[in-house]
Amino acid sequence: MAHQIYLTEGIILKKKDFGEADRLFWIYTEKFGMIMASAKGVRLEKSKLRGNLDVFTYGDFAVISSKDFWRLVDAQETVSPKLNCNSVEQTKVFTKIANLLIRMIKGEERNEELWNQLKNLFSKLFKGSIPQENLKDLEIKSIAAILKTLGYMEEAPASGKGLIPAINRAIKESML
Repeated sequence: MAHQIYLTEGIILKKKDFGEADRLFWIYTEKFGMIMASAKGVRLEKSKLRGNLDVFTYGDFAVISSKDFWRLVDAQETVSPKLNCNSVEQTKVFTKIANLLIRMIKGEERNEELWNQLKNLFSKLFKGSIPQENLKDLEIKSIAAILKTLGYMEEAPASGKGLIPAINRAIKESML
């Protein structure tokens, strides 16, 4: 039986090893929202996918839908933030946001607004040059925008002082 191969842009938010050479990936995609995809044998030296599947890689992914989860069959890296002295703090910010997304998104559902927010944040952090002093502000505003898009906040306060308590309240009330 032939399976349909779907092509989509996405950002790898998390990976987890399982089995002898397999790995699970949590990928936020343009077409499907958050998906969990497996890659068979990706930890082997000979794997063709190995070089294109790292955490926070932005790229094009080819996936096949199975009954339990998705299976990665091809990946083409577009941008991957290689750790250097300039990207450590940006990576910490994106890590916090990726963990929040994994925690708050349950199930697969396309969300174009959230995809655009995540893609823009990724570009600002890893393609642009954000001064260190602006990173915390960008992180707080991004989290508030994501929570609002996901429906956990009605309105985000305009002031920075009211934003953090509103974020904390939204997360607490979500019970996730």
